[in-house]
Amino acid sequence: MGRVIILTIITVAIIFLEYKKRKNLKKSIIAIVLFGYILMSGYSGYILTKVIAPLFFIHLLAILLCYIALIYYIIKDKLYWQIFLIPIFTIAGYFILNYIDGSRYEG
Repeated sequence: MGRVIILTIITVAIIFLEYKKRKNLKKSIIAIVLFGYILMSGYSGYILTKVIAPLFFIHLLAILLCYIALIYYIIKDKLYWQIFLIPIFTIAGYFILNYIDGSRYEG
């Protein structure tokens, strides 16, 4: 849990320093919204998918990929929005498995 707090502080600091350097408010707001999305989808996916180990691992990799895409957007100013849809697909995969196989996957 401490790593998430440190990572949050570092990310917000990077976004703030990038704003101070380039004075691009639109880019900073998009980065903050994307980071909030990463935190929320990461937490909700953690709660849901932890009972299915392969899906949980895929979700963790998706969140890591989203974070890397966010840092790339902050540094290089190129947004790959398709990458941010991957965690939604892993959560949807959980619901599909739950629908097909019943409530066996409830934690």
